[in-house]
Amino acid sequence: MHPGPFPPQRQPWEAQPPPPPAAHGGTTRILAFGCLGLILLTALGTAAAVFVFGSKLAGSSLASTPLTPGARTSLTFTDPGKGSTGVWLDVDVAHTQGFRVMGMFTATANGRVLGQYNLNGDLSGRCTNPVIGQNSSACVNWRFTQVGANGTVSGRTRLFEIPAQPSGTAVSVIGTLYLNTGVTPRRVALDARD
Repeated sequence: MHPGPFPPQRQPWEAQPPPPPAAHGGTTRILAFGCLGLILLTALGTAAAVFVFGSKLAGSSLASTPLTPGARTSLTFTDPGKGSTGVWLDVDVAHTQGFRVMGMFTATANGRVLGQYNLNGDLSGRCTNPVIGQNSSACVNWRFTQVGANGTVSGRTRLFEIPAQPSGTAVSVIGTLYLNTGVTPRRVALDARD
């Protein structure tokens, strides 16, 4: 019994034990969903970057002309004045002895030469730039197959860049493309893209 109207006071050493810790199942789920969200966001960001940079690399076509191997070809377009213009080789060929391109193209604007480009390159496999002296290559939808000596190649490879011209400038690319023996062209074209 205790004297007085108040309940008895407990001594500090008689205090109640602390409550048990809360279950961690909720925290684990939150961390799992957060990690899953970051992985999904990274995948979507990568896909968007590939789409944006891939389409930017390819640009939109300003002009295109089919190439007949061994025949002189001319591609003329009006420069939109947005920056440099890429000249691409668009191919879809079958081959029995590899796929090599040779030739020369000259780019002119208003009668002045912008550049002269000599081609001599093997395009049988991976993406390469066949222009002599050009070390960088850029390809779009480049695909190749090889079974023994036979194979196929399709896609676009950028040959060279034409420097930016004032808007409305007529630009011409003239030249001849040669293919090695054993190549059956299904499509070979010269394409100017901004």
